[in-house]
This record gives sequence, C-alpha cells and structure tokens, in this order.
Amino acid sequence: MDTGFKEKDDITIDKIHKYLEKEKIDAFIPSKPQHIGYLTNYYDYLHTTSIPWYEMISFLVVPLKNDAFITGVDNHYAGLPEFGVAPWWLKERYTGGRPAQKGLEELVDILKKKGLERKRIGLEFNWIQMKVYEYLKSALPDAEFVSADLLIPQIRLIKTTREINLLKKSANIAMKSMELYMENIRSGINRQDAEKNRAKNAIDLGGEWLGGGYSTIWTGGVDYTPDWWDTEAREKISSARIRNYANLPYDFPCLITHYGCKYQYYLSDLAWHEFYNDEPDPDKNFLWGTEKVTYSEAVREFELIRRVQKEALELIKPGMNHIEANKKINNYLIADKEASKKIVQYYIHSLGLEVHEEPIFTLYSEPFEEKKPNVPTPADGLIYIYPGTVLSSEWFTPLWTVEEPFVMTEKGWEPLVELRGIIR
Repeated sequence: MDTGFKEKDDITIDKIHKYLEKEKIDAFIPSKPQHIGYLTNYYDYLHTTSIPWYEMISFLVVPLKNDAFITGVDNHYAGLPEFGVAPWWLKERYTGGRPAQKGLEELVDILKKKGLERKRIGLEFNWIQMKVYEYLKSALPDAEFVSADLLIPQIRLIKTTREINLLKKSANIAMKSMELYMENIRSGINRQDAEKNRAKNAIDLGGEWLGGGYSTIWTGGVDYTPDWWDTEAREKISSARIRNYANLPYDFPCLITHYGCKYQYYLSDLAWHEFYNDEPDPDKNFLWGTEKVTYSEAVREFELIRRVQKEALELIKPGMNHIEANKKINNYLIADKEASKKIVQYYIHSLGLEVHEEPIFTLYSEPFEEKKPNVPTPADGLIYIYPGTVLSSEWFTPLWTVEEPFVMTEKGWEPLVELRGIIR
C-alpha cells in the first residue's frame, strides 16, 4: 500500500541537499526532537515530549555527500524500516542507548570516522541543548558550526498531498465533534458532560487521545466561565463581568471557542461561533467593559473580521517571502480605515504536527503603522511560500476571533474545511 511517505521523503532529502549545497554546509544535525520526527516520518508524541532529554535522545546527521545516519535511542525518533515509517535515505543506525551522553559520544566518533571533524556543520541554534553544543565544540575543535535554523521550517511549510489529506481529516473530525457539543449545550447538558461527549465523538471518528487534561485538544474550549450559559450558575459568580472567549459580554448568546483535533498526529486549529439561544434583536444592548454594544454593531464587526481575513490572505502569492507577505498585509490594514480601527492583532502560522508549527509566517499587534516588520528575518535566509503551503489564519477584534486553516493550491487559497455554525 502506498502510504504517501515516499513523496515526502523524496522532497525532504532533495531540499536538505540543495540547502546544504547552497550554504556550503557539509552536514546537518537537527536539534529539536519534533524536527527529527518530521524528517523521519515517525512522530512519537510520548517520547519526544515527555521523556527527559538526559534519559533519551537521538542524533540525526544528514551529510551532503554521504549516507544519513542516526545514533542514540533511534527507534523512538526515527521509526522502524519494517513498519514502513522510516525514510529510505536514512541508511545507517547506531544504538548509543541511554543515557543521552552515550549517543552523544558515539555521534562524535562517527563524525570523525566519516571525515567530518574539520567540516562545516549546520546546527539548530534555536533548539540545541547547551550541553550538546559545548560537548561538540570541545570534542570537534576544528569543525565550524553554523546556523541552519531555517531548513526544517521551510521544508515543513509545504505539505505533501498525504499531509494535506490528514489535516483535512483532523479538521472535519473537530468540526463534527463541535457540532455535537453545541447540540448538547442547547439541550441543557452541562458543560463538563458536553465536553466528554465531544471527546468521545472525536475518538469514535478516529481522533486521538493524548492523555491528560491539557492535551484533550478536541474538547477545545476556552469558555472560561463554568456553565456561563446557565443563568442560575452565573448569578452565583461574584464578578458581574465574567466573559467568555475574546471578552464577549457574559450574557452574549453566542459561543466562541477555539477547538481542534489530532488525527495521525496532524492537528486542526479553528475557532467556532454558534448561537446557543435565539439570535437577539438588532438593537439589544450588551455591556462590554464600560461601554454598551448593540447586537447589530457586533454583527458588523463579525462581518468585518471575516472579510479582512479573506482579503488579507489573498494578498499572499506564490513565491512571496514572509517579510513581503507581512508588509502587504500591514499596508492593507493601514489603508482600510475600518480594519485599522477594529483589528487589534493577527497571527498567520504553519500547522501540522504541532498546533503552532514553525514558521510563524506573519503577525502583528496594534497599532498598525508603517515600520519594519516585527517578524524577524532568520539569520540564514527567508521563508518562501508555494502551493502546498498550509497556514492557520487567526484574527482578533475587541469582540471576535476567527481562526481557520487554509491551503494554497494552484487556484489560490482554499479552506481545509467548510466551517458551519454562524459563520456568515
């Protein structure tokens, strides 16, 4: 069966080699555990996030001219060839074992045997452990260590067909589970039971349980006020100004919550808007902070943020780098008087095996004004966008937040999933 891994492997190794050749780097050693998982098709959530570094780690090396190799507790980071989840280009495996120091010592020995001890080696300075860096400098005093922090984020930004399909599946599971959640709330089920039903539904549809309260990604929600839709429960809360997500008034009849799901470790990340009661009259007032806001004003603001999200994303074209995209969007916001007044911040970031996967493509916070972009240029280059890019587009006004994942196709930007709810 074609799993789609070879497509990713072919692209990955080709891009690594082209980068190394362009930057005159003889070998690349990624430092972030999740990055090793990205490159090797095997993202082991437990061992790459929960096991202390000093107990278990692997060192992957991709030379420009020789076969790639890995040492350390390799099967937890690089899968197993017999399972079909290891890259064809990873030809050599060494078992340094635990603790990590054994793998580190073996790494240096192999680099020396392969004649790389006096070469130019690319590292991820943003992620490398200080102990690893100091040991490498001490054990390989004639090697030149340079930054290669941009390499994996640029590879990860462009998804393969298989990855896009997994992201779509994740988003659809989350949406269907959120619809069930809202049905529960409208029927009078309390929030805790509604969340349990939502999680069960996500699991039944193929979503993955990550373990622990923090990791129940599909139960979503950031409706901070317990039972905030319940009038009797609200009256028991001492503060009269408890609000739901995005600071909407506590008595606003629309639920706003971020939600997501994980399917084969690929994440969705969306914001949901839906009424749990009848839509109010246009002139009905809601107390927002110290000001009164009518429902019709809230609707106009919602329509604005939806329009801006769509129009701003369309400005990002194939071949554009992240600095150019940032400038295009900010200039658009400055020129649109209504948008510059209402949009307080936005984030456009990558999405994949992490909910905020690198790179953060463009972002801004108020006030919008002409100045240098606040997205730093990596020391070793720019991030470029092409068809296959998946971005999560997240926008805020004082009343609302919207967030959706989009994929760039040959025809332009398309949503990964068609959201329902009160999206207009």
